[in-house]
Amino acid sequence: MSTLRVDTLRGQESSTVFKYVVQTLQFTVAETSSIGAGSGTTLINSTFTPRTSGNKFAVWLHLPNCTATAGGSVVAKVNIGTSSTPNSNTEVIFAQERMEGTGADDVTSIHGHDFGTFTCASTDTHYISLVVTPDHTLTVARHSNTGKLLLQEIAP
Repeated sequence: MSTLRVDTLRGQESSTVFKYVVQTLQFTVAETSSIGAGSGTTLINSTFTPRTSGNKFAVWLHLPNCTATAGGSVVAKVNIGTSSTPNSNTEVIFAQERMEGTGADDVTSIHGHDFGTFTCASTDTHYISLVVTPDHTLTVARHSNTGKLLLQEIAP
């Protein structure tokens, strides 16, 4: 067995490469049914505090087991910013999926990911949101699943 001891750990000289994860946060949504067609429904609108201004974010969306009328579609948007109003913030993920039906076996998952679209300008309270807009009545995270947003703050 070996032991590694380090007094100082220093990265490469370039400070423009974002490579150090300084925090990881997860935001969730439980099974939600009867989401109405046509207008955006906010499923997640949560706060977090960036560790340092100027950092970038990696974001992953996983919305499992969605059902709606076959042939219809769902748009899922993830926004980050300092406003409590989701659409006033920066859109970092836009994902659209075609639905396969409303039966228990017709489930479709919606996924998206992003890195670097949003850079925080301060360490004030920030919001991350997930808004879905179906064109037919929608159920998400069916069969007692959990939808997730994973956020990593990444520093140079």
